[in-house]
Amino acid sequence: MNPSALEYRRQRGLGFKDEQMALLIQRVSGSMYEDFLMPNAAGVGYSYSAYKWDDSIDASDGMLRLVMGLGTRAVDRTEGDYPRIVNLSAPERSTLTESWAKHQYSQRYVDLMDYTTKSLSSRPLKDVTPYMDSWYKKLVLEHDSDAERTFRERGQRREILFANCEGLVRNTEFTGCMKSLLHTLQQAYQYPVDIEFTINGTDTGEFVFNLLQCRPLQVGTRRDAVTVPSLPEDKTVFSVTGSSMGGSRAEDIDYVVFVDSRAYYEFPYKRKPDIAHIIGDINHHFRKSNQNLLLFVPGRIGTSSPELGVPVSFAAINHFCAICEMSDSEVGYMPELSYGSHMFQDLVEAEIFYTALFDTPKTRIFNRTVFHDMPNILTEILPDCKEYEDIVKVCHTEGMHLKLYSDIQNSETVLGFES
Repeated sequence: MNPSALEYRRQRGLGFKDEQMALLIQRVSGSMYEDFLMPNAAGVGYSYSAYKWDDSIDASDGMLRLVMGLGTRAVDRTEGDYPRIVNLSAPERSTLTESWAKHQYSQRYVDLMDYTTKSLSSRPLKDVTPYMDSWYKKLVLEHDSDAERTFRERGQRREILFANCEGLVRNTEFTGCMKSLLHTLQQAYQYPVDIEFTINGTDTGEFVFNLLQCRPLQVGTRRDAVTVPSLPEDKTVFSVTGSSMGGSRAEDIDYVVFVDSRAYYEFPYKRKPDIAHIIGDINHHFRKSNQNLLLFVPGRIGTSSPELGVPVSFAAINHFCAICEMSDSEVGYMPELSYGSHMFQDLVEAEIFYTALFDTPKTRIFNRTVFHDMPNILTEILPDCKEYEDIVKVCHTEGMHLKLYSDIQNSETVLGFES
C-alpha cells in the first residue's frame, strides 16, 4: 500500500483494522474531440478557504481550483502545471497580474480520455487547441500579450495561448452559482464541504454543471486567538501576510530543517529525490519525540517533478509541525497554494501549519541566511549524509526562543527569536 495511506491509518488508530471499500463507477462527463473525450473544464471547490491573501476575501465564500479538461490535474500537484485558483469573494483577483507571470504559472498539459489507447492520457495544450472551437478557447484560454508583442516587434505574428479558465472565471453566473451551491451544501452538511465537478459550455454562453462528489472538508481545529508580537527586524526570520494555512498558533520551534534553494537547484536532477529521502529519514528520527520541527523547502513540496520542488510524500513530513515553501525567482522556484489537494488535505487533518514565502510585498521580511552560521547537526542524526550538508541543514534551536506565531483571522504569520 501507499506509505502515506498507511501512515494516515496508523495515526488514526486504524493500522490493524480490516475495512471493506466500495467501488463507485461513474460515466465520464464531457464531449468528443477527434480521438479523445474531456469536459470543457473541471475542478474542485471548497465552501471554506483557509487562504486569505487579500483583506477583502471572506473565507466563508469558498474557493475553486479550476483546470481545462479532466479534473485530475486539479486534485494533485502535477508536473509543470498550476491550476487556476479562484477565491469566490473576488473571483477575478489574482496574485499574478502580468501576462508573462500568468503564463509561467498556468496549466500546460490537459488530462483526457484517449480513445486510441483506451486510457487516461495527458497531452500538451498545443496538441489539444487545434480541435477547440473559438467560443471554447475564449472560455478557458488567454493570450500572452507580452510574448505576442515581443514577436510583433520582431516582425512576426504569433498566437501564444495558455490555459487559465479566464472566460469561465469572468462569468458571474458561473461564479455566483458555485458560491451559492457551496453555501447550500455546507448548510445541509452543517460542516464545510469539498466537491468535485465538471463544466460543459455552449457557444451561447450557457453551461452545464455536473456535481461528481461531495464530502466533509477538514479545515483544522485550531481557532484560538493569537496576538502576533512586533519583533525587531534583526530578530525576525520571516513575516508574511495572506499565504498561510493551519489555524492560529504560537509554538516554540526546537529544530529547523532548511533545504538551500541554490544548492538544491545545482544538485543533479537524477539525485534530487535523495533530498526527499533525507527529509523522510529526519522525520522518522524524530517520530517519537515531542519536539517541534519546522521545514523550509524551495518551490512546491510533494511535487512529482523534482525540478519544481522536493518530491516528498506526506509520510515523509508528517512529524513536522510546520512547512514553509520558499520562492526563488532567480532559479525558478515558486510555491503553490494547493489548498484542497490530497497532500494539503493530509496537512490540514494532521494540523501541520503551512506558509508560502513569495517574492512579493506579501512577504514583508524573509531573512533566508539567518541559519547559515548555526551548526549543522545533519550528520549527528544521519551519519552517512555528509555529502548533503551543503543542501540540507538541521539546526537545533531549542532554548533559542525561536517561535512561530500565526493569527489566521488577521492573515499574519511571523517566525522570530524572542529576547
